[in-house]
Amino acid sequence: MRSDTARVLNIIQLLSEIAILAGYALGMIPFVYLWSCAWVIPLVFVNLIFAIVTGNGTTFKTIVNIAMAFLSFIPLLGYVFRAIGILISVLNIAALSKDNPRY
Repeated sequence: MRSDTARVLNIIQLLSEIAILAGYALGMIPFVYLWSCAWVIPLVFVNLIFAIVTGNGTTFKTIVNIAMAFLSFIPLLGYVFRAIGILISVLNIAALSKDNPRY
């Protein structure tokens, strides 16, 4: 894969990770996750595809984030899973935003 293509895919993944973080954060408001999951769930799958294609080291955390997106529907316990999802998103954002010499 060309370096500029990998860079663009990483930027797209970074932006979608920010949107996932926003969805989880909004989901901390009662009943708002039922609305924000409409973009969180598709974006975690898109992020998985980008992580696999680019091989940027976020694949495992993205798989865990998929589980957190679905587990967030559990009443009351969903807040814990959303908090874990926020943490995973922050870790992925940090990994994607640092300068990586491979590209």
